[in-house]
Amino acid sequence: MALVRLSQTLCAIGLICAATSALAQAPAQEAPKNLKVLPKDWTRAQVVAVMQNINAALGVGCDYCHVVTQGQPPDFASDDKDTKLSARAMMKVTQGVNASLSTEFGIPAAELTRIQCITCHRGVPVPKQIGEILAATSAEKGFDAARAQYTELKGKFYGAQAYDFSESGLIATAQPLVPARADEAIRFLQMNLELFPRSARTYVALAGAQQAKNDKAGAIASLEKALEIEPNNAAAKRTLDQLRAQR
Repeated sequence: MALVRLSQTLCAIGLICAATSALAQAPAQEAPKNLKVLPKDWTRAQVVAVMQNINAALGVGCDYCHVVTQGQPPDFASDDKDTKLSARAMMKVTQGVNASLSTEFGIPAAELTRIQCITCHRGVPVPKQIGEILAATSAEKGFDAARAQYTELKGKFYGAQAYDFSESGLIATAQPLVPARADEAIRFLQMNLELFPRSARTYVALAGAQQAKNDKAGAIASLEKALEIEPNNAAAKRTLDQLRAQR
């Protein structure tokens, strides 16, 4: 697995370097064109540095936002791609938030922990949480498709910052589904127990989903299992006592 992750990382670095080389190697005297968010007097080197940060943050190459036609020089000035317009909009949002943080907290801009593309994107173009992705897939294509998607994403991004593959990730996926889609929530939590069989938190969440289906026996069994793993889990004890009293 480590060798696979290393290979993926080296491949990504290679793609990013290749994608930015066309911009970096353009004639030094040619100033950047059509700058609408970055300062218009910035040099090519300054613009390239920002673009490389965006590439790394989103895990993409220059062609994600810019018009790149095989056999022709990239048209970095073109506004033909919606992704470029979206990137400009997000850059403005980020600038506004950072300015607001500096004002609201009374911290000089130079000392502020600034929001950047990587803050949300963490190596993926669309910064959705894994729970949101899996819940949407399960609703549209069924649980088995969501399970396969989880395996695919884990194989591709495990060890990176993109998604939460800890025990918390599938708990966070399941809990919002409990009120209207309890059966799916239970399947996600059972899947989590396959990955983390000693997760008391998962058993507690499973008990909550089982209660939503009026399965008191199942909920009691789940809470008892949680307490086997974590005997001092106060929340599990309290809920278990309440359920036993209702018998």
